[in-house]
Amino acid sequence: MTINSRLPRFTCALALVALTATGCSENQEALAAKYASSGDAYVGRGQLKEAVIEYRNALKAMPNAADVRYKLGRAYEGSGDPVAAYGEYARAADLDPRNLDAQMRAGTLLLVAREFEAARVRAELALKTDPKHAPAHILLGNAMAGLNETGSALRQIEQAISLDPSYAPAWTALGAVNFVGGRRDEAAKAFQKAVDLAPRSIDARLALANFLWARGKTDDAEDTLRVALQLEPGNPSAHRALALLCMTTRRAAEAEVHFKQLAVDTPGRLALADYYMGVNRNQDALRVLTALEQSHDKSDVRAARLRMASVHHATGKKGEAHRIIDALIEERPRNVEARTAKARLLLTDGAPPQEALAHAREAVKADVDSPAAHYAVGLAALAAHQMDEAERAFATVARLTPRAAAAQTQLARIRLARGDATAAVSAAEAAVHHQPADAEAAVVLARSLRAKGDVERAARELRQRLASNPDSYPLHLEMGWLLLQRRDFAASRPSFEQVLRLVPDSYEGRSGMIAVDLAEGRVPAARTRVAKWQDASAGDHRLGILAAKVEIADGNLPEAERMLTKVLSADASQLDAYELLGRTYASQGRIDQAVEQFEAMARRAPSAAAGARTMVGMLQEGRNNRSAARTAYESALASDQKAGVAANNLAWIYAEEGKLDEAMRLGAIAQQALKRRSEPEDTVGWIYLKKGQPLEAVAAFERARDRAPDNPIYHYHLGLAYVNSGERDRARNAFTRALDLRKEFAGADDARRQLASLAEEGTAASR
Repeated sequence: MTINSRLPRFTCALALVALTATGCSENQEALAAKYASSGDAYVGRGQLKEAVIEYRNALKAMPNAADVRYKLGRAYEGSGDPVAAYGEYARAADLDPRNLDAQMRAGTLLLVAREFEAARVRAELALKTDPKHAPAHILLGNAMAGLNETGSALRQIEQAISLDPSYAPAWTALGAVNFVGGRRDEAAKAFQKAVDLAPRSIDARLALANFLWARGKTDDAEDTLRVALQLEPGNPSAHRALALLCMTTRRAAEAEVHFKQLAVDTPGRLALADYYMGVNRNQDALRVLTALEQSHDKSDVRAARLRMASVHHATGKKGEAHRIIDALIEERPRNVEARTAKARLLLTDGAPPQEALAHAREAVKADVDSPAAHYAVGLAALAAHQMDEAERAFATVARLTPRAAAAQTQLARIRLARGDATAAVSAAEAAVHHQPADAEAAVVLARSLRAKGDVERAARELRQRLASNPDSYPLHLEMGWLLLQRRDFAASRPSFEQVLRLVPDSYEGRSGMIAVDLAEGRVPAARTRVAKWQDASAGDHRLGILAAKVEIADGNLPEAERMLTKVLSADASQLDAYELLGRTYASQGRIDQAVEQFEAMARRAPSAAAGARTMVGMLQEGRNNRSAARTAYESALASDQKAGVAANNLAWIYAEEGKLDEAMRLGAIAQQALKRRSEPEDTVGWIYLKKGQPLEAVAAFERARDRAPDNPIYHYHLGLAYVNSGERDRARNAFTRALDLRKEFAGADDARRQLASLAEEGTAASR
């Protein structure tokens, strides 16, 4: 009886909970429907930001409402927030796999973001729902193309075409995959087929125009875009493409009409303002930005003010520019754009680079996926001589935005400065691939190729670009130095002459002309030439350095010393003068004075400190002052942890002092920094020999020998390693080869003793 009396009360409680839950559910559904309806109304009026708020309120009430998530994704995408849009499309598709459009939109956004593997997953999910859905086959094909699976991509897109041969986007996708796979003729046919199937399709014509543009057929691309505008005069994509095409073909004035057509919303107005700023029409830019500053949307106001700061800075109102940026940072400390802009302004103003670096780092903290923030870190780190951080930052930009040629160019410069020519070539090739008309990237590529030893390819690259850009003085300048390296003096002179025709006071061009004169032994002509330039440009102290080079070539070291001292007394920032004066002293055996000049150079320019102090170390080693050399090399590595020559030489000193583990660590740094050079391999081999690891020593010495087969010391060291590994015959051959190459070298006497000992062992063994 007791149990029965409790049962109804327990059951009633369950019923009460159920009724309450049902009531709450009904209330939540009604609330979600109300907010969603309000969101729909805002969409109808084009008020997408307001719609976003309403849809999000609806989802607070009903988080699993797939249709609302889909609508929120559309609103996010329409308001320019693809990241948020993707999240909602993905949730909508996961909640309702039948919503193919949500699945496709999520996949397309992933494709645009170059997340090819994730895009492929979305396409495959769509095909599970509808195996004959042609757009899903295209999405899958494009994703596979991005993954370089062009064979699979072609099969997927061809399958889409077989499902619906009249579907123009399929032919566009086929063209894209063929282009990626290098089949350009097939790609051209596919893009044209898409236009033929859908002659009024703007997307098909835009795809064809992009293909033509990528192939360098800018005239045909422009014609295609203009036809697209005839079909739909207000199409923003066509106007944007034409604006960019005009800018890249140096017809900035013609781009204005297209930027004006885009100025119907905030992004378009900002693009117009950016255009005006780019062509130095700052007052026009301010007019557009001042109007935009009156917006009720705070994000629009911030974007306008950010650009107004740039305009003020460019027109000399630096204080006002910084005031605007500082106010934006105070309002929103994690404002990525403001932090990035502050860092760039500080660098431009010559402020302490650490201050700029601090703002750039804050920008990255606020948005780790911002290429602009990482690029600012790279620039600031370069200015602060923090090369490792600069390299990481530019590499991140290249990963986030593979078409960022500027970042690849910076990477190439850093790697070239460290002596890693192979990595420099790789980065420079990427820059040139994405910006084939960029003379700066082409010059860095040529320099990297020269450093790698591929002078012929460097010449081909320069000739190819000079053919299409004959008035580029950086290209002529690099060609001049390349021809000078090949000792083709007759051909190098016209290159430098062309530089001086284009830029008459170019110091680099003048340096090239003097270098040719001196290489040909025309010292009086070089002296006369420099004197003429000095008369015309009395304030250019660098010409004194050229004059000193002429005197050094003529053997007149006291006069060169006088000239260089005069240059430094007038302008202590001329680093070349320190180095040249140091070398002049060193050649006369005046080591103390040479050391003084290189130390002064290191103090004047932190960026040159590692090189200058490495030179000090080499000078000290030259006079057998190992302690002073060690200190100099350690100081060089404190300035640049990857200073290869300093690491190599210090590793050898440490090995001689018995610090073998530390020596090996430095040897590894030298190997990395001085790739393809023989010196670090010899150093590492010596350390292994000291450590009692002859087999490892043999491998390192063999690499050194193979890279410099005419250096007797490497053969001698290899012989020592062979002796310690028990390979007597190979040791005998190595010592003999060393002495055949040169009778006297450091270690020649020991090589002869080793040969005599091996001969005695052989005689004893035969008895």
